[in-house]
Amino acid sequence: MTHHSPVPRLLTDELVFPESPRWRDGQLWISDVHGYALVTVSDDGSVHRLCQVPGRPAGSGFLPDGRLLLATALDRVLSVWDGADLKPVADLACLTSGPLNDMVVDATGRAWVGDTGFNLMTEHPRPGRIITFSLDDGPRVAAEDVMFPNGMVLTPDGRELIVNESVAGRASVFSVAADGSLNRARTLVDLGSMPDGMCLDAEGAVWIPLLRGGRFVRVSATGEVLDSIDAEGRLPVSCALGGPSRQWLYLCSADSTMADLAQGRSRGFVHCLPAPVPGAGLP
Repeated sequence: MTHHSPVPRLLTDELVFPESPRWRDGQLWISDVHGYALVTVSDDGSVHRLCQVPGRPAGSGFLPDGRLLLATALDRVLSVWDGADLKPVADLACLTSGPLNDMVVDATGRAWVGDTGFNLMTEHPRPGRIITFSLDDGPRVAAEDVMFPNGMVLTPDGRELIVNESVAGRASVFSVAADGSLNRARTLVDLGSMPDGMCLDAEGAVWIPLLRGGRFVRVSATGEVLDSIDAEGRLPVSCALGGPSRQWLYLCSADSTMADLAQGRSRGFVHCLPAPVPGAGLP
């Protein structure tokens, strides 16, 4: 395993728990989960709070018309942020058994969002699902028996969806059918720790934060750990490849513990550094 040398630069420490970072139009769009807000972070570190999200913001992705599709965890709703208002477009409560989590949206506007299956803080683990959704077709189940689906990335050809299964400690690869249905293809890597968010680079490697492992790791397309970045005692939460030509790696972390999170106590950070390989695929 090689070690990446640049020291991450702090962009902001003014968040609570930054998830689902999405790079667009010169800034990161972030679900500040335990801050119950949708925010943007610019490269100068300035934070702009777009709106409060009482249902707790989760995964997000941009539709072809530039609007943001946002999943909310607690009320299990998909909504569209049009720049002024958050407008519900689908209620997933009848298809899900746990809070909604991360999401990826493809170039046509089709989304895949994780149903965690259970409340991580209060319930024993049980399998969740992945729901697919489009504005034309509405929501339906795309995959069953997924163990706490979390970070997701779609390969550039749109044929594979890589999903972190947090409570199973692994990243899994699903093949994507024409109608959005998913078929489990293989395990990419068994991590021995709880993976959270994820991003994909042009060599087919994924960056994965190990929530209880204290670091961000880069894993090759064949499952080899290539690189590691220490989170310096914070919880590694999520990551994104963005900036000009997607050559910057953004690392989201939180100064908290799992017990603190149950009480809503957390301080969120965003750092950045040059990426060894630029980003690819979606988000």
